[in-house]
Amino acid sequence: MGDAGGQAIVLVPEISLTPQTIRRFRARFSRVAVLHSHLTPAARRKQWQAISKGRADVIIGARSALFAPAPHLRLIVVDEEHETSFKQDSTPRYHARDAAVMRAKIEGAVCILGSATPSLETFNNARTGRYRIAELSCRVEHMPMPSVETVDMSDEVVAVKYQRYLSRRLENLMSETLSRNEQVILFLNRRGFSTYIHCLRCRFVLKCRDCDITLTYHKLQGKMMCHYCHYEMPPPEKCPDCGARTLRFSGMGTERIEDEVRRSFPEHTLARMDSDTMRKRDLYERVLADFRAGKTDILVGTQMIAKGLHFPNVTLVGVIAADSALSLPDFRAAERTFQLVSQVAGRTGRGPKGGRVLVQSFTPDHYSVRMAARHDYFGFAEAELAHRRELSYPPFGRIARIVVQARDQAALARHASEIGGALSRAARAHRSFVLGPVPCPIARIKAKFRRHILIKAPDHRELQAVLDAAEHLYGGTSKVSVTVDVDALGML
Repeated sequence: MGDAGGQAIVLVPEISLTPQTIRRFRARFSRVAVLHSHLTPAARRKQWQAISKGRADVIIGARSALFAPAPHLRLIVVDEEHETSFKQDSTPRYHARDAAVMRAKIEGAVCILGSATPSLETFNNARTGRYRIAELSCRVEHMPMPSVETVDMSDEVVAVKYQRYLSRRLENLMSETLSRNEQVILFLNRRGFSTYIHCLRCRFVLKCRDCDITLTYHKLQGKMMCHYCHYEMPPPEKCPDCGARTLRFSGMGTERIEDEVRRSFPEHTLARMDSDTMRKRDLYERVLADFRAGKTDILVGTQMIAKGLHFPNVTLVGVIAADSALSLPDFRAAERTFQLVSQVAGRTGRGPKGGRVLVQSFTPDHYSVRMAARHDYFGFAEAELAHRRELSYPPFGRIARIVVQARDQAALARHASEIGGALSRAARAHRSFVLGPVPCPIARIKAKFRRHILIKAPDHRELQAVLDAAEHLYGGTSKVSVTVDVDALGML
């Protein structure tokens, strides 16, 4: 781009990917600007000025880098375009991928959406001719895809008579891999030590005081924490409900996996990457640099290690709970499960030593897990699109989610019903469907009760017409707040 006098914007979904991406581009381009949330105001201003004056040929950053003031923009690349982090979850609720397509169109630039597991909206746009497909049919240097093996954790529990977090098969493969001085990645998309505490006597489950969600135990900090409102409390010694000392810490997060791995492999070095451990600006790069240099044998982490990272000495990836998202009340649950398993599987077999993946699941026969194990994106896409078509979900229609919140349940019910009624009356004239209002799956957050309404429409024009019918109610009241999210990704 630099030789032609143009500029390019490269968007990455995770800040952890930024240092790696920067190194690769700076090896080829001399004028590279970087924009992300960890920059100081002074550093951001310096980068902004260089971009606006045309002194940067490539601009790299997360979602908001799309709005960099590039006067000679010729190319926008959205890497891992399927990632939900490209959708902003506060106002303005834009999706950087869709905004990138529109900015490229307005400026006469080219937009490239890159992913090994494209979102079904993008895949459908490609197969219907709106986008052009450029398919990479093989890996770099023709490296083979890793072999994938699944372990049914239901059988594991029956065989060993207690709950295991690392299957016997995974532990054996880890021993073999580490004995060859090769590296291991373990992936679990939950942080903390235990995801809930419950009483064996009365079945009480400890929840947040302000949210309808269980508190997660963080062992290192010695606290129970809410991942929504950040409420904290010490773990109780006895049941708050019946007073019995029969509390059990159940469920697992990356901290528990780290603890178990350290006990099973005490002679090997381990690092954990999740939002609890990666709080300082330079920790991402430091941990990944140590892993790349072979100073760390085992890397345990959440989705921040599931994509984009290149470590040729990683020959084993373990996916601890492949199906953890399948039970969520979200029509995209199968798609996200397939993408996560496929993406983390891609972290191995990237060097001459090859690689293998072991997937632990209680539902190994679910088509999302089964097809991810076969690296069969097209098979999964066709199966999932058939379900979406039957229910008129995207990409076979447009959706909007309206969330109504209030501390007063009566005021909440009244306002949500008014919005639902106005939308339902309009939907009949616009070939659309309105579902709700009903309580959200997480019915209370930060002491506010929540109800939501889902609109399904055949296209954006019909959707907008339905939304307009209740526009006068979206401002809410002194007691009630309303959020309208078009093309919503979150359903909780």
